[in-house]
Amino acid sequence: MKTAIYSRKSKFTGKGESIGNQIQLCREYISSHFPEAADNEIFIYEDEGFSAKNLDRPQFRAMMTEAKKAPFDCIVVYRLDRISRNVGDFANLIEELNGMHTAFICIKEQFDTSTSMGRAMMNIAAVFAQLERETIAERVRDNLILLARTGRWLGGVTPLGYVGEKTEIIDGEGKKRSAYKLKQVPAEIKTVKMIYEKFLEFQSMTKVAAWLIQHDIKTRERREFRLRAVKDILKNPVYCIADKSAIDYFNDLSSSVCFELSETDGKRGLMPFRRTAQTGRQQRRTPPEEWIIALGKHTGIIPSDVWIKAQNLIGENAHKTFYRPVRNEISIFSGLVRCANCGSIMRPRVNSNKRKNADSTQTFCYMCEFKERSRKSKCEMKNVNGNVLDKLICDEILKFSQPNSVVGKQLNLLMKHSNNSAADNSEKISDLQKQIAVKQKMIANLMEALAKSEDSAAMVSYTKAEIESLDGEIKTLKKEITELVSVGAENIERDNLIDNILNSLKKFKECFDSLTVVEKRNFMRQIIDRIEWDGENAHIFIKAACE
Repeated sequence: MKTAIYSRKSKFTGKGESIGNQIQLCREYISSHFPEAADNEIFIYEDEGFSAKNLDRPQFRAMMTEAKKAPFDCIVVYRLDRISRNVGDFANLIEELNGMHTAFICIKEQFDTSTSMGRAMMNIAAVFAQLERETIAERVRDNLILLARTGRWLGGVTPLGYVGEKTEIIDGEGKKRSAYKLKQVPAEIKTVKMIYEKFLEFQSMTKVAAWLIQHDIKTRERREFRLRAVKDILKNPVYCIADKSAIDYFNDLSSSVCFELSETDGKRGLMPFRRTAQTGRQQRRTPPEEWIIALGKHTGIIPSDVWIKAQNLIGENAHKTFYRPVRNEISIFSGLVRCANCGSIMRPRVNSNKRKNADSTQTFCYMCEFKERSRKSKCEMKNVNGNVLDKLICDEILKFSQPNSVVGKQLNLLMKHSNNSAADNSEKISDLQKQIAVKQKMIANLMEALAKSEDSAAMVSYTKAEIESLDGEIKTLKKEITELVSVGAENIERDNLIDNILNSLKKFKECFDSLTVVEKRNFMRQIIDRIEWDGENAHIFIKAACE
């Protein structure tokens, strides 16, 4: 009897006690009701960190995929809402399972779709489960709107231009509670204003990022501005000063604006909520109609007409492609080639003339990403012909067994170093063990002398101090041995890695011509740590040499 157990928990905690209990109870049910079911025929599917609002969950999809290949006799869950709280999804699921002659059993509510009464009762329960989910969702939204009306900063990384400032508020019960609001940072405010000014001037986020790099304007963490950081600043409503134009803009987007025009003073900024949502273990950006826009307690930075103009311009530019990406079937070493000058990734870039090689492949070059972003002001590394570089490196790797091979020399040096290191470690460990034996014997002699001693208290104290000192030295020596053993284990791992690389290289050489570019790339990433281009030569660094 082939049986599946499905469990789900909406909140990811990393502990999984709830899921463990669900599975155990389901196992006990199967054992008592289907004694013929063997353990090896019970398949477990667990989704943690996913809600029941729909069926888009990885383990649930895996279970249904397996069911379509070889149907289960029954699927057992602890409670109905572990599967779904959506009536439509649930009805379709039951219909699909019925078509596969798979029974659905819910042990908490005692539902079994193998009977007509069980199916009817389960549909009624599904209706109430959906009602509960919708009620919870409405309650959460209402509570969030009430919280949004306070204009508080709820925590997290503060946007550029602000820091969190602790304040005190009086709650509904008259008690003092801590709260936070955003406080301006003058130096950062200047950068934010400049980003908006330059965006409206250049009408390009890429050009703004390049301008910031060229003028040595950095992020709060003293890093170069990337396109993503510029975009996040330009799209964040927290900078927008609240007024009628701002209210009208978000009303047009169908966002929930939870303040009135009479509450604005032409200075306070907006406080957005629900711009992201948790899906499983990942965050996703929500559409504007799910946003809640409140009146913040902080002072805004950007006038609403300027902020809205920037949003409209971003929308107009959305269809444009900032970079011409190289198709996956062209570049073998994408992500591995680095600029020797600044250390940045050298990104594959299709040549603008769209010229193709004799074999009809697209011509491309590797360009330093930092050079591109800074418009050559911070790095002037020469581009390298990508087609030529890919071929030369592949040829170099394929001749790994030849005496003049760069890769072969690296592997030989590593093996020689590893062998020497192993021999040295063995001698050192042996010497340390001898020292420990000598000191242990000295302690034993001192202990024996101490047991027989009738000397003064001072002599006894001195002897004990000597024993403690020797014991400390032994511990230090043992620690050194542990470190040497650890190094030895690392050497063994490196030896295994080298062996694996050599075996892989042999197989790779045999089937190289039949592999696709993607397959070649996947192989190269297993053995190559990076390739550094210095403007004249490419230097290959294999992984074993970098670990």
